Amino acid sequence: MESRPSPAADAGSATEVQDYYSQVLPYLDIELADRGDGELWTAEAAVPAGCRVLELGCGTGRATAFLARTAGRVVGLDLSPELAVVARQRLRDRPQVTVLVADCCTLPLHPEARFDLIVAVDDPLVHLLEGEERDRAFHNVARHLAPDGRFLLEAAWLSPDRRHAAERTGGLVEERRASRGLTVRETWICEPETRRCTVSFEYLPAGRPTVGASFPARLWTPAEIKRRGLRAGLAVTALWGDYDRSPWQRATSPRLIAELRLAHNEIK
Repeated sequence: MESRPSPAADAGSATEVQDYYSQVLPYLDIELADRGDGELWTAEAAVPAGCRVLELGCGTGRATAFLARTAGRVVGLDLSPELAVVARQRLRDRPQVTVLVADCCTLPLHPEARFDLIVAVDDPLVHLLEGEERDRAFHNVARHLAPDGRFLLEAAWLSPDRRHAAERTGGLVEERRASRGLTVRETWICEPETRRCTVSFEYLPAGRPTVGASFPARLWTPAEIKRRGLRAGLAVTALWGDYDRSPWQRATSPRLIAELRLAHNEIK
């Protein structure tokens, strides 16, 4: 599949995102090793047979490897050249996988490229702070989606209790143990009205200095996903609350995963 040169993204926001991932790259795969999402992406990429997959924000290729188990073709895009290098190395024995450095707001793909499945794992769109940017991303998804294709957005979202904590002084602070003795401290400090947040990650490896980095983010709501989807010609066909595809529940679900399809294929 031929790609076109990527038009320049917003230089400030792109550089900020690239800098963040450059700082956390040594710990990224360790932190995400136990997410438990592999079965979902492997199963979704199996339908239809020979599934053509586009992954937005493929990062180091962690989820890409799950998609490649069953997909016929996978194209992974990431804004960070450093992460793309790691992804290509990880997937070097997967000839059906191509990793490109690109911005999801531009998607420099051939105009006729179509995918049966487009995924945004662990929400790379969280970095899009402006409505116009999010609309562009959704329009690009719709433009490259096959007639019966699906778009799965694992959206950045906080349950009501966690969001209220994020809006208080000090924010929402959660600490967890990852593999290899790594402790990860995650902090969300959010504005109630705009849903804009400052997100900080601190990595505390045993016996080594703490590494920290932060980035600006913007949370999603189901209403925003539906609204921006409809503007792009996409309809929400399912909302899942976790990787087992359990129905999304506002008060209790740990995650928000939205399935969207071209609006003329909306499931009644």
